[in-house]
Amino acid sequence: MKVDFEQMVTNLMTKDYKYINSGSGRLVFDLGNGYVVKVSKNRKGLAQNEAEYRIASKDDTHLFARVLDISEDFKYLIMEKAEKIKSISYVWHYFNVKSNRRLYRIEELRDIACRNNLILLDFGRSANWGKVNDKPVIIDYGFTKEVKEKYY
Repeated sequence: MKVDFEQMVTNLMTKDYKYINSGSGRLVFDLGNGYVVKVSKNRKGLAQNEAEYRIASKDDTHLFARVLDISEDFKYLIMEKAEKIKSISYVWHYFNVKSNRRLYRIEELRDIACRNNLILLDFGRSANWGKVNDKPVIIDYGFTKEVKEKYY
């Protein structure tokens, strides 16, 4: 599916999309078609969008929410929409653990954190997870060690 970024920006400007959330570098809007757009607010957001796109393009674990497309300037990243989880215990249940300490010991999570230069402790925050088809996926994975060192 090809994204018409020009039309999407027009729709953003006319407030046609529902606002979902924001962080220090990005705003997130529901596109209403099973995807969200992460709009960078600053250089931090651009770097996070670029990192997520890079990670998603080589992911074979299916633990990351899929990225559909990104604008050439990295300002707009289109990602599959995940349902919000209320508690990290949802993730614990999926991985059959009872604490973040045990979650951090899961080899698959340690491996993807290392391979993608992610901060393992971020996996212990429910805000970084969502669910797609009742399976937990990481929805906020642009805060790499490089992004942290350069912008935070």
